[in-house]
Amino acid sequence: MFGMSDPNQTLSQMIRYFEEQRYEMVEVMSSEFTGMLLSQKSRDAAAQTLLVKGLRILTEVLSKRKKHKLAIKAASVLQRERKKLEKTLLQSAPQLLQKITPLEEDLRRIGEVYAACGKTRKAVKFFLRAHKIQQGNILALLSVCQSEGNATKYCKALANDTRLAGPVILENGQYWLKPEGNLATQIDSVLAVLESCSHGHSECGEQSQRIRQECSDISEGITAANVRLQSAMDTLKPKHDYYEYS
Repeated sequence: MFGMSDPNQTLSQMIRYFEEQRYEMVEVMSSEFTGMLLSQKSRDAAAQTLLVKGLRILTEVLSKRKKHKLAIKAASVLQRERKKLEKTLLQSAPQLLQKITPLEEDLRRIGEVYAACGKTRKAVKFFLRAHKIQQGNILALLSVCQSEGNATKYCKALANDTRLAGPVILENGQYWLKPEGNLATQIDSVLAVLESCSHGHSECGEQSQRIRQECSDISEGITAANVRLQSAMDTLKPKHDYYEYS
């Protein structure tokens, strides 16, 4: 159905359709795309990279369409083929290893597939692996807490990661926590977990209050929308007004 004359173009098309929520079309395309690549017995690094990208899309779209058994199967193929890609790059182009999607993102993605079909313990295992690889990964810990509910022992760890993430920032009309070297997280879901656990853990209450206060300060113009960026810019400003000596 879909030609492989330009697989990069096919991949871009799939991503666009996914964003447009045309999931049925994406499932057909990504199944065929990954099937064709998997049928090639020897793949170079470029083809293996395309395969891994295609498997990510296939895994997510099957999960979206609630085809849970197929999604889990695709997730395990994604894990296997990602390992092969790492091995290939290590031998042929080690400098490209840091350019591929970080492992913790794929582990979190696979965890979400298990969470979507109610396999909480398995999901949590993947989320915790993602957090272990990338300390301060709020998204991974948030997923753990959302999976386990209010009784989770990990809400204290989430409060600690939230504290270490630094000040709230306002970007594109939304409030975010942006830990150094990690993906940004919108505050709404973080607040929901922290506030649901605050009665049993004072640190959760403290962090949710801090976040709300910082949002309020930004909206009232008391603090900058991005304190970290503002302080970095301030250090670049000259210390003296050159005209005061003239």
